[in-house]
Amino acid sequence: MIPRNHVKEAMDTLLKMFDDRNLEKVAHAVFKGGVIPSDKWSFLNRIIMYLNDTEDARGFNQWKQEGRYIKKGSKAFYILAPMFRKVIDEKTIEDKQILAGFRGIPVFRFEDTEGAPVIKDYKIDIPYQFDGIIQELGLRIDAVRFNGAVYGSYNPGRKEIRLASPDIEIFLHELSHAVDDRLNGLKAGQRNDQEVTAEFSGAVIGHLMGYKVPLGNVKEYIEHYSFKELMGCLGRIEKVVSYVIDRTKVMA
Repeated sequence: MIPRNHVKEAMDTLLKMFDDRNLEKVAHAVFKGGVIPSDKWSFLNRIIMYLNDTEDARGFNQWKQEGRYIKKGSKAFYILAPMFRKVIDEKTIEDKQILAGFRGIPVFRFEDTEGAPVIKDYKIDIPYQFDGIIQELGLRIDAVRFNGAVYGSYNPGRKEIRLASPDIEIFLHELSHAVDDRLNGLKAGQRNDQEVTAEFSGAVIGHLMGYKVPLGNVKEYIEHYSFKELMGCLGRIEKVVSYVIDRTKVMA
C-alpha cells in the first residue's frame, strides 16, 4: 500500500487545476492519442500528469521495458487508482463491489528518464544554422505528440522546447521565447506581450532567413492579442531578432 501522504499529494495537485495558469494543461488532458500508457488513464490522472509538466509518465517497469531508466535523484509523482471491496447486498443477498478509496501509484516523467529513444510521431529536423544558438542558450529540443491544442511550448525552467509540429514557424516562435527569456526574463503564464513578441519575432526571423512563414496565420495570431500590444513591443522584438540573426549563418 502506498503511504496516504502520496494520495494527498496527488489530490493537492488536482486542486491546482483550478488555477487559471493551468487551464491550458487541463484542456490538453482531454485529448488522447491511444499510443502511450497514459492515454488509458482516467481524465483526472492525465490532469495530474500534465500538471507535473510532462506528456508521458510511466511506472518504473514500464520505462524499463522501453529501455529507459530513472535518472538518479528523480522523484516519482503519484496518480490515483481506485480500491474496491466486496459487500453483500442485503436485498439480493449477492456480492457486489463498492469503492473503498484510492491508492497512489508512483510514476516517473519521461524527462526524468534516460536510455533508448521513445518513438515519436515525427522526426525533429531543425536546420543546422540554429545549432550554435541552441547550444549557446542551453536548449533541449523534444518532439511530442500533438494533443489537439498546442503545437509547441517553451519551458524557461528547463530550457526546453517541445514541438508537436515539424513546421519551421513553430520552432521559430518557441526559439524567440527562449531568446526573449535570455534577454528579458519571461514571466509565468501566456502573457500577451510575450506571445506577440515571440510570434512576430519568429515571422521576421523566418522572412530574413528565406523560410516560408504563413503571414496570414501570424496576423491572425497577433490580432488575437492586439496590434496595440505589438506596437509596444517593437523595440523588444528588434533585440530578439538581432540576437538570432547575429548568431545564425544565413544561406545566400
